[in-house]
Amino acid sequence: MLKIRGSFWSNIKIIIISPLFVLNSYNVLAEEYIFDESLLLGSRYNSLALKKVSQVDIPSGKYQVDLFINDQFVSREILFFHEHDKETLPCINDTLWLNKVGVLSDYLEPVEFCDLGLHVRGATYNFNAQKLRLNIAVPQAYLNRKPRGYTSPETWNTGETALFTNYYGNYYHSENSQGSRDSAYVGLNSGFNYGLWRVRNHSSVRHSDLGSDFTSFRTYANRAIPKFYSELGVGQLSTRSIGFGSLAFTGIQLHTDNRMLPISQRGFAPVVRGIAQTTAKVVIKQDGKDIYTTTVAAGPFVVDDLFPTSYQGDLLVEVHEANGQVSSFIVPFSAVPGSMRSGRAQYALSLGKNRNTGNDDYFADFVYEIGLSNSLTLNSGIRVADGYQALSAGSVINTPYGALGGTAVYSHAKIDGGFYGEKLYTGWRAGLNYSRAFSSGTAITLAGYKYSTEGYRELTDVFQQRYYFDNNYGYGFSSASYLQKTEMSLNMTQQLGDAGSLSLSATKRQYRNGRGDDDSYNLSYYKQIGIVNLGLNYSRMYTSKELDGTTVAAKSYKNDVFGLSLSLPLGSGHQVISSNYTHTDKGSSNFNIGLSGTLENDPTFSYGISTSYQGGDGYESNSFSASASKRTNIANLRANYSQGHNYRQISASANGAVVLHKDGVILGQSVGETFAIIEAADAQGAKVRNNWGSELNSKGYGLMSSLVPYRSNRVVLDSGSIDDNVELLESQQVVIPSAGAVVRLKYDTRKGLPVLFSTKLATGEIVPLGAEILGDQDENIGTVGQAGLAYVRLAEQTGKLRLVWGEGRKQHCQFNYDLTGYATDVRLLRLPAVCSTIDNR
Repeated sequence: MLKIRGSFWSNIKIIIISPLFVLNSYNVLAEEYIFDESLLLGSRYNSLALKKVSQVDIPSGKYQVDLFINDQFVSREILFFHEHDKETLPCINDTLWLNKVGVLSDYLEPVEFCDLGLHVRGATYNFNAQKLRLNIAVPQAYLNRKPRGYTSPETWNTGETALFTNYYGNYYHSENSQGSRDSAYVGLNSGFNYGLWRVRNHSSVRHSDLGSDFTSFRTYANRAIPKFYSELGVGQLSTRSIGFGSLAFTGIQLHTDNRMLPISQRGFAPVVRGIAQTTAKVVIKQDGKDIYTTTVAAGPFVVDDLFPTSYQGDLLVEVHEANGQVSSFIVPFSAVPGSMRSGRAQYALSLGKNRNTGNDDYFADFVYEIGLSNSLTLNSGIRVADGYQALSAGSVINTPYGALGGTAVYSHAKIDGGFYGEKLYTGWRAGLNYSRAFSSGTAITLAGYKYSTEGYRELTDVFQQRYYFDNNYGYGFSSASYLQKTEMSLNMTQQLGDAGSLSLSATKRQYRNGRGDDDSYNLSYYKQIGIVNLGLNYSRMYTSKELDGTTVAAKSYKNDVFGLSLSLPLGSGHQVISSNYTHTDKGSSNFNIGLSGTLENDPTFSYGISTSYQGGDGYESNSFSASASKRTNIANLRANYSQGHNYRQISASANGAVVLHKDGVILGQSVGETFAIIEAADAQGAKVRNNWGSELNSKGYGLMSSLVPYRSNRVVLDSGSIDDNVELLESQQVVIPSAGAVVRLKYDTRKGLPVLFSTKLATGEIVPLGAEILGDQDENIGTVGQAGLAYVRLAEQTGKLRLVWGEGRKQHCQFNYDLTGYATDVRLLRLPAVCSTIDNR
């Protein structure tokens, strides 16, 4: 037990009381003070100068002041104060206004003397001469503000050179009346990083009784272009077109990368503008909930960094003035896909060869979108290929009655029909989208309608049709968009309060040339009854099917399905019972009930068991299945077993990552597009928080499997399971990685026996609080705490420590230590130490 002497508390009292006395004296002197002029007799100061410094105002000259903008500290600056009309005014040049204060250049006015109110319209200031603090109040709308979540490109970590692969391996064994079968599959998602370039490949290896094969699905490389908030990609890519159908191709692509934007600038949200009469609090609400709060100076204000919210609900803006007055106004808010923030633009340019067919079908397309205001977004695009041209133009209009988006596309296509000769097809496709939320809780999230004339062709359909003719397949080609006449879609939700929620989705496609319609309708109901989750679902589909290689059915086939689902958590929530029931209009039924969960003391281990029944149309079958999985430091392991009528299946799988870096190889859990290599010497077993099952290996390396690019990521290590003789000098770091980066986070550690010395000087006095503890090499290894307690971690059994608390000869001392014979497995060794002063330093 540590004892604290009375003299210690006496000193503390003196320390606490002394500043109070000084502060009290300062306040008394601040009210009025008189300086005796006789003390300056014979000096170069005269009585006029003395009168100036004896007043609250200050004389002209340069002063170092703390600069505050709207009560927020900005920087410490040396400013010139100029006397004008018996008043001393601070002078701020244009450079300081623009770079430090952040005033937009459009609001700077030329002035002949220092007058903040004339230099920046509406600006006021308050100067505290005693504290040398200058606070400038500038209307918020005049400032170049950084949006919430902003990270400077200079802070983006591009990572290091690394080679890695995510693997998914599966072994499958099945037995039935036909015999047994074994197969194996390995999926690989690999990457190589060098500088800003990220090379990626997706491939697989299959093995079965029929043989083995390797398939590479996609290879590409990309790199960020931060200056233009864009990304360049080469290889096997997909188009990012608006108005045109998606197209897989091999080539090059340049496009805006919205991930580089702060999250408050992504997606769509309106810009809110208003005027505050005083310093005011602005509160923005949606659907009765506060979504934004800020304080603004008197004058116009702008809120342009709202986080993207759901496509529903007008915004209520409340302005709470300093005098208690509250004013409010409504900002309409509805959006459809394609809505963009005011002032924001994005583009995508793609050039290459189509890779869905074997023909050399080259193409190019370019699309551009821009948000002109809260209520208007425009978009346009062009797509060209040999014998094909298409143009698109559209807009999104946001109104108090909902958001309406419209797009029109014109296509001009030539198709060589072989024996039938070349044909020219021209046509239009027009589309409308609508979104609106109602106060009743009804939300139409997306209602759409598209109409295509008979000659309209998508480029993907043109390429496929040419391929069919070139290979003598005739007119057998069909797709969801080919010869489509109309397409209607609807998505609605209705909140029913405590009664649950209801959702409806529907799609209807009509075609030409006698092809039947493709329709789908889905109605769902969800309700939580106590701890039970209930779901009801009804769906109906009409699908036209190909009867042979050249004919599409004129008749659509109907399929109705009714579903019921229930889930019930057990105990502390680590286990859940769930059941599902489905019934079709063909008379078939399926019922499943199962139990799944994780171990209460080990959330990395999960399991599940289930049994099911299938029946209908004279057929019945029962089956049983069980599974178990374990998330370890180097991989995720899973095993499955299932058995039913006349069959049995067994499978085992493993997935994880192998990372090759400059110091070796790391085995770990599967990694995302952007991840971190963690290095902490001797910290084996330290766990990575928010990354279940991940910990540092025997060499002190580990992985943080996923990071969010262009945003601040906090990576925390838990030292609870590392060796007692190792200390993490830091447990968390913040990193802002670029997309696809493999960043290295190095955590400093110290290895050695933890020792708490109770130090005293040779005179019996306690070593002063805050004294530095220096090791044999004069390196700082700690600081003396209260009552002379010095905590250090010592790697050597014997040595010398030096304590320093000042520059004077008697303000440093040293002592030798010898830990020989003491147990090395103790959590903390407590020893006394007498520190002797050093005469010759």
